[in-house]
Amino acid sequence: MNIDISNAIQLLKCHAYAHDDEQLSKAENGFLGSLRPFQGELKEANLHEMMVVIRALAAKLGEPALDREIIACLWTICKLGRAWAVEPEGMLRSNGLITDEQVERMEQWLDLISYAVMILLDNGGEEEAFWGYREYVSEQLEPLIAELDHLLQEKVVEDEIQELHDEYKERAGANEERLAAFERKFDVLLPEDFRSFYRRKDGSGYAFHILYPGDAETEECVPYYLMSLDEMEKTKGYFCERDELLAQYYSEEEVRELAPEIKPYLFYRKWFPFATMAGGSLYLMLDLDPSDQGTYGQIISYVHDPDFVYYVAGSFTDLLRESNLNLSLMDEIEY
Repeated sequence: MNIDISNAIQLLKCHAYAHDDEQLSKAENGFLGSLRPFQGELKEANLHEMMVVIRALAAKLGEPALDREIIACLWTICKLGRAWAVEPEGMLRSNGLITDEQVERMEQWLDLISYAVMILLDNGGEEEAFWGYREYVSEQLEPLIAELDHLLQEKVVEDEIQELHDEYKERAGANEERLAAFERKFDVLLPEDFRSFYRRKDGSGYAFHILYPGDAETEECVPYYLMSLDEMEKTKGYFCERDELLAQYYSEEEVRELAPEIKPYLFYRKWFPFATMAGGSLYLMLDLDPSDQGTYGQIISYVHDPDFVYYVAGSFTDLLRESNLNLSLMDEIEY
């Protein structure tokens, strides 16, 4: 699912339920596929993948001669999404299968998609095309960031850690130019929730652990600090800078232990380490090329000795939500 033009089109076809293989998990659970039959849940990950796809296809949408397949998929998603889930006579509302809150959310998603496409078709530029979507993501992330700031203030007790916390509070974010430069260097598109957080804080500083995935109630919770974009670039120079399949190191039975959302690699160039534990060989990574059952931008972890890769969360937002919960259950932050 590396987001080049060809793969972006294939992912778009999945979300439009127009892929040649409609049995693909991504097609069945995509933007339209998840509505028919509707299982009672709107999958927000589908919106975020759609916006990544549209960003990847931005240049194509600005060309004088448009790709009919791309336009057909986008039109289908907007038209049928509205007809099925928003219109009063649509199959979901008329059968009482969708709540008023879900209708409002779906209408908002379709507005964000259609606005971005409209602006790009008119060569209005990416900044204008995605401003509404970025505001939407920022508004979702803001309460979690505020909660994190409150928890850090509450859980930092030791003087040494307080110094790290003070440095964190003064830490600047990365501007749009820096984020874009990172994307250009590695030819990737960073998930918008990740970009939104990094606009506020470009990392957390060495050893100031602010992420706690796992389960604090069972004391199976690992502390991580956020790398800056510069640290991410440096780490990428020696870790996950190559592709090595799990099968090179593990038996077929052991490989089957891998989460189905992850492609069967031990090291992979489309994984981007962004957090680590001070003094440890553990990484949290953005997965920018998941399996058909995964989601672009999902969070995975690399654990050393024995080396293996694990699924952590569906998005950076989900990671932060889980981490805040675990942090709230802890007595204090330790080094």
